[in-house]
Amino acid sequence: MQILKDEVKRSICTAALAEFKQHGFLKASMRQIAEAAGMTPGNIYRYFKSKEDLFGELLQPVYEELTLAMGTIKQEIDGSLCVEVKDHLSFLRQIDATLIRLFRESSTELNILLNLSEGSEYRAVKGDLVTLVNQIMLDVYGTMSEVPGMLSPREQASARMVASTIMESICLILRENEDGDMIKMLVDELLFMYSVGIGEKMRLRHT
Repeated sequence: MQILKDEVKRSICTAALAEFKQHGFLKASMRQIAEAAGMTPGNIYRYFKSKEDLFGELLQPVYEELTLAMGTIKQEIDGSLCVEVKDHLSFLRQIDATLIRLFRESSTELNILLNLSEGSEYRAVKGDLVTLVNQIMLDVYGTMSEVPGMLSPREQASARMVASTIMESICLILRENEDGDMIKMLVDELLFMYSVGIGEKMRLRHT
């Protein structure tokens, strides 16, 4: 009996993952999930009390891993004594490595979490990542500032713009590619271009 229940639950989760990937949380339909799983909507509610409950069943594991990894990186940033731009940018590499690892383990779940979770309790995840990258970029800009640690409103706005653009670009890469090696190459190239741009910005400041 328990084996049968487990099989039914797996069938529901497989159908739900495909539905959320195609339509996102807001537009996903429990009726469509039930149809894909070969059962009535009422039968799904015997296993999951709501669409939110089902969404959480699928995304909570990758969410917890991402949150833990980002928390660790944030602690390292807060406790770091970096003085070189390359030291700060190494934290971007850590975020890159974390996202690539999670993609290899749970590609569909990570893609849904970052790109298709609007309207759910996970909707703030991408914003949290932007905030973390923004903290890194503020440190980078602080290193380049004429008065170390003192940033003008323009520099602060620029750091936020770069952070948002980096995360949007990474999310686009995850959304449009399914091969882990290709994603790693594209993200590495993205970060390299930003590193080169920041290096050039520093060079111009000192000429």
